[in-house]
Amino acid sequence: MRTLLSLFLALAVITPALAQNSPYAPFRQEPFTDVSESNPFYEAIDSLRERNILQGYPEGDFRPEARINRAEFVFLITNPLLMDTMALNVCLTSEDVKDSQTIYFPDVDRGAWYAPAVCHAKRKGLINGYPNGKYMPGEYINFVEAAKIISSAMALQTKEEPGEQWFQPYVQALSDEHAIPVSIKTFNQMLTRGEMAEMLYRMHNDITDRSHRVMSEMTY
Repeated sequence: MRTLLSLFLALAVITPALAQNSPYAPFRQEPFTDVSESNPFYEAIDSLRERNILQGYPEGDFRPEARINRAEFVFLITNPLLMDTMALNVCLTSEDVKDSQTIYFPDVDRGAWYAPAVCHAKRKGLINGYPNGKYMPGEYINFVEAAKIISSAMALQTKEEPGEQWFQPYVQALSDEHAIPVSIKTFNQMLTRGEMAEMLYRMHNDITDRSHRVMSEMTY
């Protein structure tokens, strides 16, 4: 897995243009204005910023304590810095969606800044909608939803078993990687931007000596 992840991250020199109307600012060389060295996720955030993996906002901040929604999360994951996205830019022109005003979900307009990411993630099997068929891009993403997307995007070995909760193999995979910050205590906890950065940083750098949450400690 490390070799595969390193290959994906090596593509950092090929940074895609920001999607139209994206809330993010271009990658910046200076540290984020609201992430001090005392922040528990400072090392992760600043390291990923230096590698052009994380983007902040036009004001120069990163907002590490802010929750991340489903549109923002899939936009982060589906880029050449983290996974193979060779087909990302052509997804919206594929036969099954090219004549549609929405992309796979009735609440994802093809003109939305995150539409290419949703399109690619859906075709790769990284995301699913809710029982009502919607993707709900503006809803905050919880830990188990993020765990499935991250595990799938990073090609971790997972297998859903009969009789267990659907999310268990994905959470266990991140637990085995020591990639769950101790700030995450429950399965349905809403994920913050700082926690997201910490998980990606630990996996990329094979960090296993930091305090981490194991799945057996988590509650519903």
